[in-house]
Amino acid sequence: MNANANLSSRALETDVLIVGGGVIGAAVAYELAKAGVQTLLIERGELGAQSTRAGAGMLGAQVEMMNPGPMYRLGVASRALFPNLRDELLDISGLDMELQTPGIFRVAVDEADRQELLARLAWQQEAGQRAEWYEDDELRKIIGDDTVSTTYGALYLPDDHQVRNAALLLALVASAKMLGANILEHTAMTGFLVENGAVVGVQTLNGPIRANRVVLATGAWTGLLGQELGLDIPVFPVKGQSFLLDTFAPPTPYTIFTHGCYILPKRNGQVYVGATEEPSGFDTRPELGSLAKLSGQAVHLMPSLAALPFAAPLAGLRPGSRDGLPVLGEVPGVPGLYLSTGHFRNGVLLSAITGRLMREVLTGAKTSVDVEPFALYRS
Repeated sequence: MNANANLSSRALETDVLIVGGGVIGAAVAYELAKAGVQTLLIERGELGAQSTRAGAGMLGAQVEMMNPGPMYRLGVASRALFPNLRDELLDISGLDMELQTPGIFRVAVDEADRQELLARLAWQQEAGQRAEWYEDDELRKIIGDDTVSTTYGALYLPDDHQVRNAALLLALVASAKMLGANILEHTAMTGFLVENGAVVGVQTLNGPIRANRVVLATGAWTGLLGQELGLDIPVFPVKGQSFLLDTFAPPTPYTIFTHGCYILPKRNGQVYVGATEEPSGFDTRPELGSLAKLSGQAVHLMPSLAALPFAAPLAGLRPGSRDGLPVLGEVPGVPGLYLSTGHFRNGVLLSAITGRLMREVLTGAKTSVDVEPFALYRS
């Protein structure tokens, strides 16, 4: 993806500089550009080349959440933004994020899993969310007798949807550019510009870029970058591996999700199968053993996948955090520096609300949701 590769020297000064060209950085750039804020986004390689490229695209505000805490509330708030966001981006850029709305079946694999999902059904219904329970025979009537192997029932979440990551990213970037944001790929940050204790820009391999505010949307690399300023940013890499299958007719329109494996039919005719979670440092190479294990889980869950041709392996580094929550907002004690990171496996889901929250923080507006649980130095 080539975006403003020949941007002139006039962009070496900007109001807000976003470092990181994944879906989070792109969402922040879009929201700022929409608000009329002078914005420059830089990416060390190609846009979306890390966890955005390898991710599933689930908008799993319910399926991913174990309890009704801050992460659940943030996810639900973000999921609600996607229908309007899709329409906005389509109107501005003509590009479709490929939002799919059949819902997700979270399939139980044993009795303990069944009981945990029934408990989740209860609290999610109590919280006002749509959630339904299907026994094995009921599930088969909906998705087909031969689609999934024997189960212990399934939790159906009709409002948990999905998008195609690459399509969402392209729509965000194109819309941000059309609204006035500048984008630079192959512009690697090598350090901070600091004056009187404040961050006033960054140094890159292509030269310095000065900015009034710098936003790190650098995913799994944020913790490393913070060390230069003596900051303990609790974000670290967690490797996720997955793969794509080719088919003109996916076996089901629904996302099928269970322990360690989820299957998403895509509108481009492919099926996404994910995903592992592995501590691996910064090694992004796919590994045979992990993909073989994942393939076995997928075929056991949905036997018809065994006949589909293998399209491509995927691997990326998710930005994990110590408590599982993202890190959003200003950095106390370091004027000019802001964080938008640590979304782990929910970057796509949380991209819409993250873009909005960072725009609100950076423009001094009242935030849509309470950001205190996501502050760097949270209690």
